Amino acid sequence: MIHTGTYLFFGILFILLSDYFSFFATDPVFSAIMKPADALSVRLAPLVQIIRGALLGLAIFPFRSVIREGKYGWLKLFWLLYILGPGSIEGFLYTKFSYNPLVGVPEITLQMLAFSWLFCRNKPKASA
Repeated sequence: MIHTGTYLFFGILFILLSDYFSFFATDPVFSAIMKPADALSVRLAPLVQIIRGALLGLAIFPFRSVIREGKYGWLKLFWLLYILGPGSIEGFLYTKFSYNPLVGVPEITLQMLAFSWLFCRNKPKASA
């Protein structure tokens, strides 16, 4: 639920603050691969994030003690997600995508920071 909430919050915020869909439509590389804003799969993205969040939770589950109980666990989780996630170094080096650090990078960075911090902050209560 934390993933879905942060994804929706930062996604909506940055769609309102920037003009993603116009950028994707006018950039020659992005326009060839990105779907338009009115595509069904784009409109279903918020619902699909529930499944993605569950999969993310299952992936993190085996490492929860290292992340939640260790010092700076939220920062470790952020770093892991940031390096392995969208916009990775390989994508930057090996693709022909236009690189504009103001498109996508602030949204992904803030969403992953918020997710990591909230994930580590919301520790389950010990049962009595």
